[in-house]
Amino acid sequence: MRKIFIALLVALIVSVQNFCGAAKIESAKFNGNETLIYPVVHVDNPAVENRINAKIEEEISTFIKGLHYAAQYDNRNVLDARTSYEIGSNESGGTVILSIIITESQYFEGAAHPATWQHTLNFNTSSGELMGMNYLTEVGEGVSPDEFKSRIERKLREKAEREKLYFFPEALPLKHLPEDFYWDENLHVHFIFQHYDIAPYAAGIIDVDIDA
Repeated sequence: MRKIFIALLVALIVSVQNFCGAAKIESAKFNGNETLIYPVVHVDNPAVENRINAKIEEEISTFIKGLHYAAQYDNRNVLDARTSYEIGSNESGGTVILSIIITESQYFEGAAHPATWQHTLNFNTSSGELMGMNYLTEVGEGVSPDEFKSRIERKLREKAEREKLYFFPEALPLKHLPEDFYWDENLHVHFIFQHYDIAPYAAGIIDVDIDA
């Protein structure tokens, strides 16, 4: 399966004269809040570093603004709010891919359970550019959105059988590709399905490695 992405990875290879290693990551607390944790990225180029961290801060700020809006305009009492993150890929070879998975959770008074989701940010750490779906559907030679859908569907069926998961009857075939994806440390590509996207809440957030 990894052969699928040879063209993609070759296309992502950039000159590494100005790139001297993997990004360094440290944790920060939003306004000193112990439950609102986000990554701060350090690379050799200050302009690139600022570009990456601005996007991360924008993601966290959007989450916080949503909480304030719900409290102020919807009169919803926030009982708990938290963020955390994981690093997928932090490759310094020719690929210079940094994948960050940010988990955001909010719990309002009266809700049956917290609302939790995962958003992904994929960066080319040589340029600071966000790597969107076009890197998968356009750069990868011969890989179309429909082909990705087929591969994801096959992996979902395998996962459902292996883990005894129930999917909504209308979940498959997929209507569109999930918005969130990332590369892991082995440069496998993962797609993320949020709560209720294709399965009940009890199934959790579903992570599909299509390159396994």
